[in-house]
Amino acid sequence: MINFKSLLTTLMGGKTLPRGLDNTASESTFIEDVDTGQLISSAQGPISVPTIDTIEGSLFSPADIDLYQLESERQAFLKFRVVQNPLLSVSSVSSVSSLSLFLFDAMGKGLAAGIGEVGFNFAENETFYLGISDGLNPLNSAGEVLLSPEGEVYTGTLTGWQEPGIVIPIFTHYKIAIEIETQAVPEPLTMVGQGVA
Repeated sequence: MINFKSLLTTLMGGKTLPRGLDNTASESTFIEDVDTGQLISSAQGPISVPTIDTIEGSLFSPADIDLYQLESERQAFLKFRVVQNPLLSVSSVSSVSSLSLFLFDAMGKGLAAGIGEVGFNFAENETFYLGISDGLNPLNSAGEVLLSPEGEVYTGTLTGWQEPGIVIPIFTHYKIAIEIETQAVPEPLTMVGQGVA
């Protein structure tokens, strides 16, 4: 049996892959080191965004959740979009359409969530957390859902995740693209037919 966790650690090493020395590389990637934790205290990072514009990792079962600590380098609306690498994934049930992304502030309070993509407006030098799961929702201290993939945000802070029930072995390799969402600049107003007296 192939141990995918060991194989990926050996191949990728849990490091940040920098842009090329001549700055020709189009992206800089942070690669999950072994298996990142599920809570604020065990998240991997910090990852400076948007300088790092891709996160690569793997979910080893439906019970696996990955959480990353990110630091915003400037004020911006950051969009996170997940894609699955089918060449490095072994799954009969999991697909990119079931992968959910969750954003938390520095204290673990829910900010936003979405299936396949999520975005939020961050301040300069703000610490926040990005979580990814295959259908499991984060929970607050009362055991209630904190964020739902449909975008609902409830009260409390991250203290755990839903129990997966029956766990079917999967291996899902993912990439999360980090983009700055550009806002359309309004056209300047033009004054037609108005002269100066």
